[in-house]
Amino acid sequence: MSKFANIGASTVFLFLATLFIVSRFATETFHTPLIFFGFALLITLGIVTTMAGRKSLRQSLIALALFAAITLIWAFATVPFYDPGFDGYAYHLSAIWDIGEGWNPFLSPHNNIWVDSYPNGYWVLQSYIVSLTGLLMSGQALIVGLMTAVALLSYGFFLESCADNIPRFPRIAALIFSGILVANPVVIGQLLTHYVDAPLYLFGVALALFLLSDAFRENGLARLSALCCIILMVNTKTAALYYAPLIVFAGFVADLAIQGADKNLLKRGLLWIRNKGLLFAFTFILGVTIIGFKPYVTNILDHGQLLYPSVSKIMKGNEPANVIPLSAPMKFVYGIFAQTDHSEWPIDAPVELKIPGTFQLSEFKYLRFDTRRGGFGPFFSLALLAAIAAFTIRRLAHRKHSRAISTRAGDGLALFGALMILASMFFPESWWARYVPFTWLSAILFIAAFIKLNHAKKWDFAARVLAFVALLSFLGCILASGLGAVRESRLLYARTEMIEKISLFPEVKLLMFYDPPAYRDFQSTSTQDGLAVWSRLLADRGLKTEISHERNQFDCDMAGYLDGGIYWCVVIDEMQ
Repeated sequence: MSKFANIGASTVFLFLATLFIVSRFATETFHTPLIFFGFALLITLGIVTTMAGRKSLRQSLIALALFAAITLIWAFATVPFYDPGFDGYAYHLSAIWDIGEGWNPFLSPHNNIWVDSYPNGYWVLQSYIVSLTGLLMSGQALIVGLMTAVALLSYGFFLESCADNIPRFPRIAALIFSGILVANPVVIGQLLTHYVDAPLYLFGVALALFLLSDAFRENGLARLSALCCIILMVNTKTAALYYAPLIVFAGFVADLAIQGADKNLLKRGLLWIRNKGLLFAFTFILGVTIIGFKPYVTNILDHGQLLYPSVSKIMKGNEPANVIPLSAPMKFVYGIFAQTDHSEWPIDAPVELKIPGTFQLSEFKYLRFDTRRGGFGPFFSLALLAAIAAFTIRRLAHRKHSRAISTRAGDGLALFGALMILASMFFPESWWARYVPFTWLSAILFIAAFIKLNHAKKWDFAARVLAFVALLSFLGCILASGLGAVRESRLLYARTEMIEKISLFPEVKLLMFYDPPAYRDFQSTSTQDGLAVWSRLLADRGLKTEISHERNQFDCDMAGYLDGGIYWCVVIDEMQ
C-alpha cells in the first residue's frame, strides 16, 4: 500500500506540473483542454514508467483516476453553493474564466490589476475543470483533489518512515497522521473558495514530504516530484518565493541529521548541494523567470517591482490594531496565542491573547476562510506546545544514543519542524494564519519525531500524555474549523437562497456597496470584478441583471447582499 501511495502521489504532482507547463504553449485561440491533458498524461506516464518501472504504470493510472473522480464528484456535489470568500468575486473567478476561454497571460495583459500581477499557475489548473465541466464555480474542486493526493503521500510516508515504533494498528495511525496533516484549518476554511493559501500549503507539505522521503531513502522519483512542487508553489502565490527555498533548506538540514553519524558535516553538506541542492535552485529560478515569467519578470519590466502592487498597499487596513507596531516574531506570538475571533467589521479590532488550552464556545463558530485572529483554532497553541514538549522529553531520554538511527531520524523531523516555525515567525504577516499555514505542519512534525524515537522508560508516560493532549488539541481545532466553515456556508446559502425568488422579476440591479481600491496603471484599471462576475453567475441561473454604479439601496423595494461587496436590488416601479 505504501508503494502505491508514494507512486500515486508522485504521479499526481508530476501530472499537474506538466499540465501547467504545456499550457504555456497555448495561443489565445480556444483549444480543447483534452489536447493538453493528452500531452501531460503521456509525458507523466512516460516519466514514472522510466523511473519506477513498468509495474508502476497501473498504479499511476489508478491514482490519476482517483484524483480526477474525487475532484469531479466534489465539483458536481457543490453546484448549489457559492464561494464564501470575498476575493473569489474580486479577481479569482474572472482570472479562471478568462484563462479557460483562451486568455494567455504570457501574450497580453489583463484589465484586473490583481489578475495581471499575481501568479496564475493555480488559475490555469482550475480553468481546466471549469472548461471540462461547464460549471462556473467548479475550479474550487481542485483543492479536494490536492487534499487526496497529499493524504495519500503522507499515509505512505508515515507507514514507511515513522510507523515502525507503532506495533499495533500502524495503518490506523497513518490514517490519523495524514488526516490531521491535510485538515489544516486554513484548508478546511477555504474548501469552497478560490483562495490560494490552502493549495500553497498542500503543495508545500508535498514538497516537505518528498524531501524527507528522499532523505530517509534515496528516491529519484520523490526528488523529481519535489521539483514539480517547487514549480507549482511559485506559480500559485508570491509567498512561495519566501517559503519554497526555506522548505528546501529545512530538507537539507533534516537530510544531514538523518543520514550522517560521522563528524564530516561540511563534506556531506557539499555533496548534498552538488547532488540535490543545485537542481532545486535551478528549478526555483526556472519556475520564477521562465515558467513564471508572468508575473514576476513582467512586474519588474513594467512596474519596477517584483511584488506589485506593493505589500504595504495591499495590507493597509487589514491588520488588527494592536499588532501593527510589533515585530514579525511578536506578531507570530499574537497569532498563535490569540483567541479565535471574528473577521468581520471592524477588521482592525485588536487581537485578544489567552492562556493555552482555555476556550470559549464562540471560538467554535468564527473560523472561516480568512480568520484574522487565532486562525488555527482555539487549541492550537496547546497543540504546538504539547507536541514540542513531548518530543523534548523523549529526546532527552535518548541523549546518550544520539548516533542511533531512530534518534537521528527523530532529530531530522524535529529540525524540519523547528525551521518551519522560524520561517513562519519571520514572515511579515506572521499573525495571520492563512499567511503562515506551515506552522500547522511544524507541530505535526514534532509529533512524528516523537513517534520515531524509541520508547524510553524515564518520563515516557509524561511524554505520551503530552502527545495525546496534542492529538486531542489538533482534533479540537479541526472540529472548530469545520463548524466555522459550515456556518459560513450556511450564511451564504441563506443569502443566495433569495436568487430563486428574485428570478421571478424580469430584471435585477447589481450594486457595489463600497469604493474598491484605486490602483490603476497603464495596463489595468480594475481591482474588483464582482459586478461582472455576479452578473454572469446569475445569468447562468437564468436571471437578467443590470449593473448599476449607484450605491443607494433606499430606492430598492427589495434588496439583499450577495458576497464580494455586491448587492442585488429590485425596483418594482421601473418594471411597470
